[in-house]
Amino acid sequence: MSSPDKPTRKLAAIMFTDIADFTALSSKDSLKASELLKTQRYLLSPLVEQHGGLWMKEIGDGLLLTFDSATNAVECAVAIQNESKGVEDLNIRIGIHEGEVIKQDNDVIGDDVNIASRIEPFSAVGGIAVSQKIQQAISSNQDFETKYIGIPKLKGVAQEVKVYCITSHNLPETKLSDVSAKLEEEISGKYRWNIFTYTGLALTVIGIGFWISVSFLGLSFGSDNGVPSIGILMMENRGSEEDEFWSLGITEDLIIKVASAGLIRVSPSKEIREVDMSQEFKEIADKLRVKYLLTSSIYKSDDGFDLRSQLIEAKSGVSKYANKWSEPLNNSPNIVGRLAHDILKTLEVPTKQEITRAPTENTEAYEFYLKARYKFWNRKNIEDTNIARGLLNKAIKLDDKLLSAKRLLSFTYNAEGNYAKALDIQTGILKQAKALGDKNEMGNSRQNMGVIYNIKGDYEKAMDCFNYSMEIAEELGNKAGVAASLNGMGLIYWRTGETEKAFECYTRTLRINEELDNRPGVGYALKALGVLYRTKGNYDKALENYTHSLEISEEFGIKRGIGHELNNIGIIYEKMGDSDKSLDYTTRSLDIAHELNDKYGEAGALHTLGLVYLAKGDLYKGIGFFERSLTMQKEIGVGANDLVGTTAYLFLSYKRIGKKYEQDELFKLIEQSDKLEFEINFCIYQLLEDKIYLETAHTQIQEIANNLESGTINKFLSYPAPMAIIEEWKNVKNTTSL
Repeated sequence: MSSPDKPTRKLAAIMFTDIADFTALSSKDSLKASELLKTQRYLLSPLVEQHGGLWMKEIGDGLLLTFDSATNAVECAVAIQNESKGVEDLNIRIGIHEGEVIKQDNDVIGDDVNIASRIEPFSAVGGIAVSQKIQQAISSNQDFETKYIGIPKLKGVAQEVKVYCITSHNLPETKLSDVSAKLEEEISGKYRWNIFTYTGLALTVIGIGFWISVSFLGLSFGSDNGVPSIGILMMENRGSEEDEFWSLGITEDLIIKVASAGLIRVSPSKEIREVDMSQEFKEIADKLRVKYLLTSSIYKSDDGFDLRSQLIEAKSGVSKYANKWSEPLNNSPNIVGRLAHDILKTLEVPTKQEITRAPTENTEAYEFYLKARYKFWNRKNIEDTNIARGLLNKAIKLDDKLLSAKRLLSFTYNAEGNYAKALDIQTGILKQAKALGDKNEMGNSRQNMGVIYNIKGDYEKAMDCFNYSMEIAEELGNKAGVAASLNGMGLIYWRTGETEKAFECYTRTLRINEELDNRPGVGYALKALGVLYRTKGNYDKALENYTHSLEISEEFGIKRGIGHELNNIGIIYEKMGDSDKSLDYTTRSLDIAHELNDKYGEAGALHTLGLVYLAKGDLYKGIGFFERSLTMQKEIGVGANDLVGTTAYLFLSYKRIGKKYEQDELFKLIEQSDKLEFEINFCIYQLLEDKIYLETAHTQIQEIANNLESGTINKFLSYPAPMAIIEEWKNVKNTTSL
């Protein structure tokens, strides 16, 4: 056996390619898709060789290529696009970046390889996207023309990367309309800072919201059920443009304060920013699904602030209150408290919080804080984040008790994945909040700490934090805060196998969201309960919950939620033995994931399709889907609990067609996994012929059956996997007894 090559470092131009809509083609006509890959290999291999490139590897329908120079890489990319034009369905996207790679054998790794892969989706179909390094390298060549696209926040990439597209050689430009969603989603994340979402290949999404951000979880939705609902419209700035930060900061702080006050629904900031103020109030309220609207304005002069506010019942147009007043410059921190008090008093919402309490008495510190808030939520790059941090540090230096500034500072580190720093700041906030007797802020910090500990896998500390924050939420009458804590606790119980306790948490969450008429929150709770029912083997109830959650996602046009829910339903039908329905739902899920560039959703759907075709006996098609899923899972960095299932099913398929597989890889994943489901244990038994896995699977089935209602037991045991396990166990026992 030859020894592997010694790893070497080198500067290279790295190219990633991808065939557009290949996933849909694979689902419809796998033979045609397979032939297309052969055609791609036949046509492009000579071109890569002609331009001095190295054909490193094929990743599903994509290619990883390297070149010694940027010019060679771009010229080859142009040749590839010209060659592929005449081939049906060979619609290629190309992304190119230059940087240092580590080469060993037939593979290259490194941060710059990752950057190249992240740039490729910003190419038009038939076009070429490049990083600034490539653009600069070819700028002196008059044959090439480029156009600036933007600065996306590329997943897993800390540095700022400017992206261009090549516009010469009759290549199509990247249309901003095609990538605007990706740019908006990846550049700022300004509307997603407050929610950590866990997406597993189990396949579900269970969210945990920061304490102060429960108002951002969709509390604007629903019918009139006695709970007041309000849209706090963006405050109009009637002063100079440089004073815009006042109106934005006051509006967002007001939304947070009112939403956490008690039993009231408040439109999230994201939706408020999208409101078309030229519409009638009734139209705006209908879109936000609220009963009341607050309009306000602010004018800053050298003497102070002139403010106006009006609370309107949108349907009738009747004013519930209107106010016009002035505040001196040194009273700016009190504006939010006064507005919140007026809203809650008018709508007769009882609260146990000190609503009028100002965050600081230092007006200069407060101004720095609002400026930082404006800069951070509108950030376009790392420089903007650093400017925001500088402003926050100035605010904190002026008033060390300005905890809202410290909280925002922690979020800047959260946004870039520096959880250790964020946790350190939140710990300090908690200590100060206790000293100040600020119950609300104590709950804020504990909730945020719980989220971070959950991410880090320290479930004991996370659970302590969520219990603490929930107690305070209950004390303050903050229903949404209670639901947020329960979400975190439920996720921990699910992860640690305490299913019944997880049920209790999510059932309570469901009831609270129903009480608040928070429809998206209801959908999240139903989704979580669906996962738990699936784990328990009650597929009928799981299907019922998933279907209801899907309806809510469709109601509000939540595409990512629709895609994940379609796959969840596909999984249930696969477990029930209905391959046709499973194929239908999962294929639709895959199409949506591909459209949104949702790699988690795509990997999950590919895994499910692999299971469907394995059950159908189409091993080669199943292998294709498993391989693509596994590649994608490794790319996005999922854990062993997810990898082990796909790997086991892939190796079993390999075994059945006589192909070798790496047992050591599987054993390593098994050792790293917390708990294997009965289907996976049975799969591993079939693969390794180790009876301990069969015995474990049979025991798990019996445990599930014992916990089911009497009317559900027989149905569960009649499904393909449980029935196969029971029959195989009988055969093994009979053979042993002989």
